Amino acid sequence: MNLENQELLFSIFHDGGVGDIKSTADGIECTIDIIFLAERIKPHFRGIIIKLIYPAELYLEDVDTSEIIREFDELNEFDIEILKTHISEDKVKIFCSINGGQCFGYLYVKASEIYVYDSEWNLISLEGLKTICNHYWDDFSKRTL
Repeated sequence: MNLENQELLFSIFHDGGVGDIKSTADGIECTIDIIFLAERIKPHFRGIIIKLIYPAELYLEDVDTSEIIREFDELNEFDIEILKTHISEDKVKIFCSINGGQCFGYLYVKASEIYVYDSEWNLISLEGLKTICNHYWDDFSKRTL
């Protein structure tokens, strides 16, 4: 998945929470808690699993202090919500709300490849995820008319 598609992937997760971050044998894994998309796959799903394949990086930079947090245990203590994404050099830079807006930061993501799975570990393509997202927003716009 090229860098532009990685940026698109994380922009689809706008308003989703990042959690359960951990190292795996071949990369970094986390869950995006984004019920409104996950339940479109299956009604009882609550999140979507992301796997960053090595070489990979995932770290948070506090906006106010510029402190960088790389330890996954520490990152998992925060309530990180995805707000906006863009590309910065060779990474996806994700502007995030932390702990309900108490502070803000940038979550940096870099991976040679990213795989997306539903809660039962079924692979989801970026195109499939875009379709799910488009259907959600189409239905949402019909409800708000």
